[in-house]
Amino acid sequence: MVKIKKVYDKHYTVINNSVLNDVSLKCEDKGLFAYLWSQADEWDFYAKEVAKHSADSEDKIYKILRKLEEHGYLLRERQRNSKGQLKANKWYLSETPKQKWINIFKKRSVNKKPIRQNPKQVKPDLEKPNMEKTDLTSTNCNKYLSKQVKNLNKSLSKGERERDKGIVKMLLNYLDICAEQWHSKPITFSESEVQKLIKAVHGKDIRGLKEVAEKTIIYGEQYPQGYLLSCIKNLPKDVNKGESK
Repeated sequence: MVKIKKVYDKHYTVINNSVLNDVSLKCEDKGLFAYLWSQADEWDFYAKEVAKHSADSEDKIYKILRKLEEHGYLLRERQRNSKGQLKANKWYLSETPKQKWINIFKKRSVNKKPIRQNPKQVKPDLEKPNMEKTDLTSTNCNKYLSKQVKNLNKSLSKGERERDKGIVKMLLNYLDICAEQWHSKPITFSESEVQKLIKAVHGKDIRGLKEVAEKTIIYGEQYPQGYLLSCIKNLPKDVNKGESK
């Protein structure tokens, strides 16, 4: 028989045994809860920062957080100012599971499906701008736009364009994941906005796109499409790609 001898130090955390004895939680769930509980009140929490102090990825951290929410140990809420605009997030931890929090989590999970169907309403707006069919082909504006397209086609090969399209597609998919994790509505993009993202991402260091997506969900509340585009444009250039040329 093996006996455990506890060696106490000055730095310790007092925690209720309820969460530690909850058989519905995995050891990794209990470990993350204990880490969060050890932090001071009003501590600014970021999944990316927690991931730096563990061997788990950010995606893994987010999954565990959802597990804690599902079982009533964590509640995440978005605060609003006097104008009703969304502001920073407020997180609450409880040593014992709260049924009220569990009900809130279930309600949010159920309400997500109809929200994701709404972007279909954007399609009519994308189909309407067929104004190029009118007799305006000789205007200076259209000449300028056609020159832009020609220049873009000359500067990028077909392979490069397809690669950039794939990068933007993955970025938008990850953006939906971030929105779900932060209990925010998915962000919809028009075809012209997607094309701008594709053009902006070319030649950039795409390793920063994950962080860009998270920032867009948290901070880009008024005009997330423009915020995301600005963040991509501000990314550093891909130095390795430049050297290869």
